[in-house]
Amino acid sequence: MDEELSFDIDQRILDTISQEFDVNKLVENFAKIIENKERKEIEDIAKKVFRDYGRNLMTRAIELGEKYPDRTYKVVKEVAEKTGVGPLPHVCQRFLEIFNMGTQQNVLKIVVGTGSQLTHRVGPCMFLNAIRQKCGEDVAKLLTCKHIDLSALETLYKNLNLSVDVRMETSIPSEGYCQFTTVRKT
Repeated sequence: MDEELSFDIDQRILDTISQEFDVNKLVENFAKIIENKERKEIEDIAKKVFRDYGRNLMTRAIELGEKYPDRTYKVVKEVAEKTGVGPLPHVCQRFLEIFNMGTQQNVLKIVVGTGSQLTHRVGPCMFLNAIRQKCGEDVAKLLTCKHIDLSALETLYKNLNLSVDVRMETSIPSEGYCQFTTVRKT
């Protein structure tokens, strides 16, 4: 008989992500590094620091999601394989949920989820709030935290061997949320 699986993401995954990828530690470290730096230097440092963080976080989210699969993930994966639809959007969405819930402690907001497009929203943002708090409004306005999401998405789709275009369509300062769209290349 199969073991009973919950439909919810395993709490061990979220606890591990939260511990290993502490947002406050990331931003405290970033704040120290950029102290007394010029805008251009701050942007370059942020790009490196936040890209590495996003890439490592998504890699870990995928690893943990595979190690501790829940019923939802097993069903989504099975349907994707049986129908030939592939991992976009549902398998991708599951790893984005782990990424988002482990750091943002928010449910992922899906705007569009089809076999050719996945659009999701983030807001409020723990990363931006921490940057604003520890680095000030001028640094927060640079939206350097976008590199976390963009590199995480790049890592996710590369891991799943998907040829896609990823873009950031809106940002919290202008719309109150950041929105990212992934479109399958034809």
